Amino acid sequence: MTNRKRTTFVFIWLGILLSLFFTLASNRKTNAQPPQKHVVVPKIWDAKQLATWATPVAGLNATPDFYKEDEYYSAPIDNFRTYPVYDPDHEPKGYLEWVRKQGPTPLIDPSKLKTEKEWIEAGRIVFEGLDVPITRTSDPRVFKYLSDRESIKRDKVQVSKDGTIPLLRYVVDKSGDVKVGLAECSACHTRIMPDGALIHGAQGNLSFGGEGVGMIVESFVTDLEKRGISLAQGEYNAYGTPWIKDDVHLKLKTMTPEQINEIDGVPTPGTFIRFNGSPYYATRIPDLIGVKDRFYLDATGTHLNRGPADIARYAVLVATADDGSYGPHKFLTDEQRRLTSRFSDEALFALGMYVYSLEPPPNPNKFDDLAARGKQVFEEKDCWVCHAAPLYTNNMLVLADGFRPPRNDPKTQDLHVMNINIGVDPNLALKTRKGTGYYRVPSLKGLWYRDLLEHSGSIASLEDWFDPKRLRDDYIPSGWKGPGIKTRAVKGHEFGLNLSGADNKALIAFLKTL
Repeated sequence: MTNRKRTTFVFIWLGILLSLFFTLASNRKTNAQPPQKHVVVPKIWDAKQLATWATPVAGLNATPDFYKEDEYYSAPIDNFRTYPVYDPDHEPKGYLEWVRKQGPTPLIDPSKLKTEKEWIEAGRIVFEGLDVPITRTSDPRVFKYLSDRESIKRDKVQVSKDGTIPLLRYVVDKSGDVKVGLAECSACHTRIMPDGALIHGAQGNLSFGGEGVGMIVESFVTDLEKRGISLAQGEYNAYGTPWIKDDVHLKLKTMTPEQINEIDGVPTPGTFIRFNGSPYYATRIPDLIGVKDRFYLDATGTHLNRGPADIARYAVLVATADDGSYGPHKFLTDEQRRLTSRFSDEALFALGMYVYSLEPPPNPNKFDDLAARGKQVFEEKDCWVCHAAPLYTNNMLVLADGFRPPRNDPKTQDLHVMNINIGVDPNLALKTRKGTGYYRVPSLKGLWYRDLLEHSGSIASLEDWFDPKRLRDDYIPSGWKGPGIKTRAVKGHEFGLNLSGADNKALIAFLKTL
């Protein structure tokens, strides 16, 4: 081989090797995990953000009077790690002693969180571990109850596949004692599937009955007594709407504890009588999976959903900082409304990030020929107008029956409203402190693992929802019925009630695949 040919040969192979090197380097860069973003925790209780967050209450045209920043941040931080409560057949040997030895430990340590993934994992710990501080008790009766398998069985206490009772948590606070308390987020937003598996963030189905839970919730009455509030007055403070003529909640002021228990006792699983709501107009527990794609929070669109920080703010309201004040209407004195504790901004923002990360469990319902026909029905009947794919909601608000929104109001001009009335029951949206006058168009995704439909959870299945019998006054609601109510119509959203039997079956099959 001549020198010229040898030189040409070397350059050809050098070019090939360089090309291969750059290709591998490019692939390595492409396949590499993107760098994790640095997480900056915003100020959660921020006056500027709060000022544009809430939707005005219909009939009052006022938004909530939030706690001032200095009021909120002057409250001491509660940041204690909590532990699962097991049923007697699954509790590890020496478990309670082990819990006691952990001492008061922080729920999370933000200084150790660097990546977005670590913050989301911390949020999972917060979701599972956040508890209700005023319910913590070391009452020996509660511990005796939790060690009695016959009592647990008798009261049908819900136990997961791993033997834990999701409704409760153990905690060691600054006293150094092991206490039991109600779980906060996970008590309502955890679903136990038929096989005992837990789905975090799904519409909850945990029941709140049983002697043990009854002993724990006595602490709510004790807290009222400490603040100089009777049980009857506390009920009215929680739900009263003095700006509404003939407010149904006025009667709560004169009720006995026994009468109150009949009205505001053990809720239908999947519903909750939320503060600012009403025992007469229940609230269905929402599915948090996919909430990152929703524009509004609550069935009545009470608050904007602008990011994880708004989830954190909503957690603040639910857990610690809501006194029910609207405009000129106050329900507590300055001393009664004083905050005794709060959770850290870091813990709540991690919670918001975790909730935003939630993904649905694998759907066992396959898209077969029946579901394909159901999709055709869905499209032919124009269901997509409100429930557009891929989110299966248009993220808009619809008017409650009888509501006419104010014109040219700067407080509501940016709301996404479909100016139509579909006959939906107006009670929750017009007769409670959650009453914005609107209902949020819900997403149809995840219908297969939910059971309660309609804003108050009145209907327990898709089959019942598409049954025209629900419009009759002699209908027995398959979900929440209402205090002392045996029969009532569940009106509104009459779409799909006149389908043939075959099309009805097909549509339901399709909806269960979403």
